[in-house]
Amino acid sequence: MKQFVFFILLCPLLLAAQDKNHRFENDTLYTSCGFKIYKGQTLHFGKTANDFIGFRYISLKNDVRAGSLENNAAVVKDLSKYGLSPTGSASINVTAAIVYKDGSKGIVNFNLAFDLAIGNRLPGISSELIVPEEYRISKEQAIAMNRPAFADDTLYTSCGFKIYKGQVLQFGKTTGNRGRFRYVNIITDITHHSLENRQLRVKELKGFGISILGNAYITIIGTLIINNADRMDIEIHMAFDHAIENIAGVPSELVVPDEYRNRLKKDLQTEIKRLEEFYLNNKITKEEFEAIRKKLLAQ
Repeated sequence: MKQFVFFILLCPLLLAAQDKNHRFENDTLYTSCGFKIYKGQTLHFGKTANDFIGFRYISLKNDVRAGSLENNAAVVKDLSKYGLSPTGSASINVTAAIVYKDGSKGIVNFNLAFDLAIGNRLPGISSELIVPEEYRISKEQAIAMNRPAFADDTLYTSCGFKIYKGQVLQFGKTTGNRGRFRYVNIITDITHHSLENRQLRVKELKGFGISILGNAYITIIGTLIINNADRMDIEIHMAFDHAIENIAGVPSELVVPDEYRNRLKKDLQTEIKRLEEFYLNNKITKEEFEAIRKKLLAQ
């Protein structure tokens, strides 16, 4: 099988999973989890992603620094422009009064991708917009709804496969351009070929989250196993659901038992469109395209 084309814009996992019942009525925003945002309400904010990125889901305007809102609160003065962002996430513009950390007062304007800022209720995700626990779901609820979760140092992928400390993960072939993985970013200074068809022993899991495109990811620190021995340290950042997912005839970058493969309901037209992209970019042959397409239509 030839290597597959690299996709930057992936189908948003998060949007497919969320309840899709958010709405804006009578000057009140109802988020997908039921948390309400309205005039006069005090919103509490958590940590930024990092100093360079700032917030992922809160786009500040009027030259206010992200650090001014971090671990702070603001009182809602106005809500406007409820709708979808270019990436498909639901958002709204908020004007709020804030007391800065030096004691001065001011007005802050920002666009809030509210469901993502809440963390889509998923266990293990640090929220940029802090809400009471009653609006978040449990690990068991997340698993039952085929959503990822991170609890007690264990990652639960959307298909039910678990990743935990001490576990040995098996990686398959690279499927991206130039011999690289599409869904595994190697942070350590080693080649992608070094991880291909090899095992990794998990030492630490951290940084579980959802990207603005809706892709679930986590950072794994571990050791690379070579000739049945732990040989070198490795750190990777992995879009785990995509690394596991596969369509008929397409191998996974993260190899899991067959019981976890193809467990998630997929959109037939989306899968066929992906195959067409592979074929048009000369990543699979016409014969391979027709054979895989036939399997998909027969399901």
